Amino acid sequence: MKLTPKPFRSLRCYRGMKLIIALSLVLASSAILLAGTAFAGPIFPTRGFLLNPKWYAKTDTTSVFDHAGYWAQVQRGFGSDSDRWGWSVTMGAIWEFARWGGDKSLLGYTGMELLANTHNDIDFKPRGAMWEEGLVYAVHESSKFDWQIGTIYRCRHDLDNIDPNGYSDINQQRTLIYCSLSGKAIWKSDRLFGLPVPTTAWLHGDAYLVREDYRIPTSDNGIGPNFQNLAWSFGEAFQSKLVQWQASSLYFMLNTDFTAFGRDSGFISRFGSISKFTFDGHAELGYEFHGRQGRIQFYAGWEHWEDDGQTPIPSNTQYALLGIRVTGADLVAF
Repeated sequence: MKLTPKPFRSLRCYRGMKLIIALSLVLASSAILLAGTAFAGPIFPTRGFLLNPKWYAKTDTTSVFDHAGYWAQVQRGFGSDSDRWGWSVTMGAIWEFARWGGDKSLLGYTGMELLANTHNDIDFKPRGAMWEEGLVYAVHESSKFDWQIGTIYRCRHDLDNIDPNGYSDINQQRTLIYCSLSGKAIWKSDRLFGLPVPTTAWLHGDAYLVREDYRIPTSDNGIGPNFQNLAWSFGEAFQSKLVQWQASSLYFMLNTDFTAFGRDSGFISRFGSISKFTFDGHAELGYEFHGRQGRIQFYAGWEHWEDDGQTPIPSNTQYALLGIRVTGADLVAF
């Protein structure tokens, strides 16, 4: 008796093979980028998610302080140099000053990232903190495309730097300031490579206006990347829901950033004479569960920096990570 394969099963297998191939390409390309390239440049505390309003139907009215959001995450790093990224604790808030016509928004946000190593009796020793504050104008052009422009302030400071068990001696410090004019172009699609994989992708760019790289001792000045010479950065990011259930999903997220350093620190000349291009990135694979007002994510990932900004003499580090993140649903996109 001749058996004929069922069409539905064949179609399902074909789609499954396409999904496996697509995921393999995404993961392989991400691994090549993260493992085979030297990373450097500014570190963004909000690199693991997208700040963007949740849009509703268009209206003829203006709303004031009608929307707000939040984020908080705890991340454990494994294998970083001197275990400088042993722990990362991030939290922040975002609020909308006003929304016009249902498709234009002025929003602000503030957040911080605390870094700690494991070199004490409780395996949690704070060593540095980064702050990020911004004012953003966002526009919802269509169901598939949004854009943003704003100004972002970022800085990094030492904590407990007089500890005799610091880098190599007491009173060593590094303070970074990197403020920028920032923009994003955001696309949304219900499909990826023709498969039912909802994806949000965005291009992000920064032109740096205020830059400082304070180091103690001053003899460390000029060694490695110097943030005073930051000119601009540009990158691509996306997050895809690989598998979806009623109130949860398996997702993959990648954020990349190319950074240009000028030959000097002149406000104009550093844009016209670039001495170095670098690359940084963040990747994670995780599970999320969501409700009407927020979501929780459990993820594993990888980061690699040429200069992680934590020591007076720039130092390389790379590490695997495990994390938990909680975000609001109104102004943090997913």
